[in-house]
Amino acid sequence: MTTTTAPNTKPTTQAATPPPPPASTAAAPAPDAQESYIVSEGKKRGSTREVRAEAAYDRYYTVLRVHGGDAILTENWHTNEVLSHARQNFEGVTFAMRTLEAWGAMIENEHRAYYTAGGRIWVMDLEPAAGKKARLPGSGAGKK
Repeated sequence: MTTTTAPNTKPTTQAATPPPPPASTAAAPAPDAQESYIVSEGKKRGSTREVRAEAAYDRYYTVLRVHGGDAILTENWHTNEVLSHARQNFEGVTFAMRTLEAWGAMIENEHRAYYTAGGRIWVMDLEPAAGKKARLPGSGAGKK
């Protein structure tokens, strides 16, 4: 119940009532596809995400390259560390679309995604993949 009082008037009391149920009480049909899921990995772990039509089925992308795009990057320790970390953990690896999105990447199209790390936006060049596969040779932490 809520009580409101305006200056120089008597208090009025109104009961807060929920809206009436819909005319049809028949149960809604079960959806064919999953409508949402709980993120189980990445920096958004535990949050609920809506399943977009294009992400309803597993789509895989191999990250070919991580770079600054058109940005003018300052040459300092922080920028170098963040870029090095992103390259070591993403380049040459095939991820599910959901995994990239759970980690905060915004997939623009099949060939480009944007990832925010260290206060900067990094560009990921992507390549569609048939499924999960091993890391590309010569990429990641062990590359020389």
